[in-house]
Amino acid sequence: MRENRRQDTGISSQESAVSRQRSKVRITKSVYCLLPTVYCLLFTVYCLLSTAVMAISWDPEEVLRQYLADNYPWARIEISGVKITGAIPDNAPDSIIVKKGPIGKGEFLFVFDDGEKMAVKADVRALDSVVKSKRPFKKGYVLSNEDIYLSEMDINKMPKSSVQDPEEIIGKPLRRSIMANITLTENVVEKSQLVDKGKQVVLLFNARGFNISAAGETREKGYVGTAVKVINVSSKKEVRGVLIDERTVKVEL
Repeated sequence: MRENRRQDTGISSQESAVSRQRSKVRITKSVYCLLPTVYCLLFTVYCLLSTAVMAISWDPEEVLRQYLADNYPWARIEISGVKITGAIPDNAPDSIIVKKGPIGKGEFLFVFDDGEKMAVKADVRALDSVVKSKRPFKKGYVLSNEDIYLSEMDINKMPKSSVQDPEEIIGKPLRRSIMANITLTENVVEKSQLVDKGKQVVLLFNARGFNISAAGETREKGYVGTAVKVINVSSKKEVRGVLIDERTVKVEL
């Protein structure tokens, strides 16, 4: 009887193994049957994505940035939060109309060659260069190129009459004392007349109470009220004096 039970158990185990093997075969066949369908779906998705990428050959944000750079004088433009109403055409617009802004919450209308229009909203921030002081200076100090530096600033935060070109203030005396790292404005320096290099001037020599005049020529550009190098036309000697007006240089001996 024990031998019969062992035989029955062996037969049951073999039948279970065969059953499991058949189940694996059925699952494998099912997977193989599904593979063509999966490949087909993946290929369809790939085609759709490829078509979408090929259809949109331009970036609305980049086109807007380029338009602003071409039409406004700012050094740098930052664009964010772009929102588009409607479908994006295949080709870039022929023109752009500014409906609001452009700084801040800008609103734009993209016009295409077929007459189609697309509304675009974006947050636009513009930055430009300003001249700043490197360190504190006292009233009357004559600024040089080593005393200042250029820095970018949001144009909405720029003080009125900010100086953007260093040449506008180099060589000019300060009207008041200033702190370090401040944005310089036009009214911080004396408004004086520029005298170019090679200008014919009259040299006034003051020596022991005597005033002597001679013909001279400037060797560098300068502003009225500042010191410049000049040459005595008669003696060919180079001296340094102060421009008291655009035609006269006072030289102390």
